[in-house]
Amino acid sequence: MRSSSVSLWQDEPYRPRAPLEGEARTDVCVIGAGVGGLATTRRLIDAGLSVVVLERHEVASGASGRNGGFLIAGAAPMYHDSRRLWGRERAAAVHRATLTAQRELLEVAGSVGARHHFRVGGLLRLAVNADEAGDVRANAAALAEDGFPGQLVEAGDLPAPLARPDRAGLFLPHDGSVHPVRWLRALAGVLASRGVRLFEHSAVVGPPAADGDGVRVRTASGVVRCDRAVVAVDGDLAALVPPAGAVRPRRLNALATAPLRRAVLPFPVYARYGHEYAHQTADGRIVLGGFSDLDGDASWTARAEVSAPVQARLDRWLHEELGVEAPVTHRWAGVVGFAEDPLPRCGPVPGTDGRVLALGGYNGTGHVQAWVASRVVADLVVTGRSPSAGLYAPVDA
Repeated sequence: MRSSSVSLWQDEPYRPRAPLEGEARTDVCVIGAGVGGLATTRRLIDAGLSVVVLERHEVASGASGRNGGFLIAGAAPMYHDSRRLWGRERAAAVHRATLTAQRELLEVAGSVGARHHFRVGGLLRLAVNADEAGDVRANAAALAEDGFPGQLVEAGDLPAPLARPDRAGLFLPHDGSVHPVRWLRALAGVLASRGVRLFEHSAVVGPPAADGDGVRVRTASGVVRCDRAVVAVDGDLAALVPPAGAVRPRRLNALATAPLRRAVLPFPVYARYGHEYAHQTADGRIVLGGFSDLDGDASWTARAEVSAPVQARLDRWLHEELGVEAPVTHRWAGVVGFAEDPLPRCGPVPGTDGRVLALGGYNGTGHVQAWVASRVVADLVVTGRSPSAGLYAPVDA
């Protein structure tokens, strides 16, 4: 069976909206129609502002639609590592904010008729050897110490086919999986019905520029004049917002199999410190991603091209770890933003007098963290301040 280079989530009929032609005037121009851009847009229109959204391709066509389909609370580092990197108080505040955002996101999905695109029944962080098992136990202890959910699972209680000697797991009951494209396109449809003007196939040309007391955003065939601009593009952040150069684009590989007739994974799995991740969809497919470390320096690219060595290694993991021999129907790569801290970036862009704001750089865990960042950015646009602004401030700020 020949596999598609389109992500599983994007491989279905879709009629895109028209591109921007001519000039548009609005309170805020949001660049990017992924989870960060749409979440910010929703908050802005709730505050009574008019919004134009510009999307380079189609809704959820970037990182938001070319990922593994996970819904995970917490920051990119495991919780005990977050405490070491940022201090206990800040790590707890970030973790708490993502748990709140996760609940809010599911409520919003329900309000737009998209809750059934989520499967929330827990996720297992799997240690693949004795050394990592110690790390899993440290993570479990840190979460318990600070009052967060997480249940340690010893080797004998791991589900087949994951059970091996010297392994351990941490079960996180609030996490799960999602069909990201279906849910985000449902959200986009509701936003459009509320007056948001959303233009697809409208790539922005160059960074947003000062325009009198406002901002000018150009595309190949039009221009948006606005009071504020929000850049929400994750992996492409540094391309449109040069001061965000601390965020580097990185490709991550994934694949999906044909539907299986048997259940293999009772819940999503993160393995080997999160390098590998897999889950089984509602129709029985295995979605698997990872081995970005095998990609080495080649992974640091803005080109969403699959890596043959990484895909071959994913095939081996599929067969050797899960015992799955089903044909692979989709192989894809998505470009996400990585920050060295590793903290997302959200807030005013330096040198723009607060007229241009940006959010992105989620280090591969963007679905929930983008929801948190959208609140910060929307607060700053609407009121000029946000009680959550310090969550993702750079460590050396």
